[in-house]
Amino acid sequence: MRVSASEDGNASSITVAVVGICSADHIARCLDALTGQVEAPDFDILVVYDPNIPGAEPLRGRYPRARFVANEGQRNPLELASCAMREATGDLILLTEDHCVPAPDWVRVMAAAVGGGEGRAVVGGRVEIADDASATDWAFYFVDFFRYATPVSEGPSPSLTVCNAGYRRDHLDQVRATWSRHFHETAINQALRRRFGDLWMHTASEVLMSRHVRLRDAVYERYAFGRLFSCTRIGFEGTGRRLYYALFSPVLPMLIMGRMAAKAFRSRKLARSFLRSLGPLTLMVISWSWGEWLGYLTGRHPRSLIVAPEIRAAQRATS
Repeated sequence: MRVSASEDGNASSITVAVVGICSADHIARCLDALTGQVEAPDFDILVVYDPNIPGAEPLRGRYPRARFVANEGQRNPLELASCAMREATGDLILLTEDHCVPAPDWVRVMAAAVGGGEGRAVVGGRVEIADDASATDWAFYFVDFFRYATPVSEGPSPSLTVCNAGYRRDHLDQVRATWSRHFHETAINQALRRRFGDLWMHTASEVLMSRHVRLRDAVYERYAFGRLFSCTRIGFEGTGRRLYYALFSPVLPMLIMGRMAAKAFRSRKLARSFLRSLGPLTLMVISWSWGEWLGYLTGRHPRSLIVAPEIRAAQRATS
């Protein structure tokens, strides 16, 4: 029986949902970490992945405990995560992406925090980076995860990342229209916060981002996802907000770099890595900002949006 004892004494079923966007090797590494969880309550594993990922199908036999869903016709992470929410059967849903490696106690820590935390709309945690990260990898990490790097404080947070997040099914069902097609974390978390309480940063929860990217691929991906972000965002906003975002988008690079610098210089390790990655980081921030501005201006998605450049490399290797 798939149950866990939450801190309030109620039994809750748990689904861990993995969004597969990078490669079969990334998915396998994430699943190895999940199947090796320590002192974890019983939980289901769901993998929703881009069907264009080479080598993903054989993973079904290698990991019989996991349920695999190839999300035909939907490839970007917002669509894949939306499918994961629809397919998940647990009362508690723990969400991550395949390029992240959950800590050995991740399921236990997150399930207790989500199931036992009154007044918490969503629970999230830290995202750290692998020790072998290059300057480009660090830049890529900063763009997505600087808010969730150590040091962080336990308690209410202005934002959380889907790479380390826990949701309650009964909460999600009440805002289903917000995520039925695209799981836009900013809009969904805001909708949940208005109804159910704080976005809660739980510092004991950790996943490790381990993804190596080429600079050219990273710069384009940031542009494409910046444009996807804004196109999706304006679907939840009125015309006035869209014009506001478009008008002030040119200052985004300075604003984003300033926020990153303020966080980086709270830690010697982060400060060193920030300075080391400043060149590629600046290119990625400018690329994201350009894409976000074009999305607000045109309302159109990028012409080409592949989930991750790793897929192209794997496709070339198998062709």
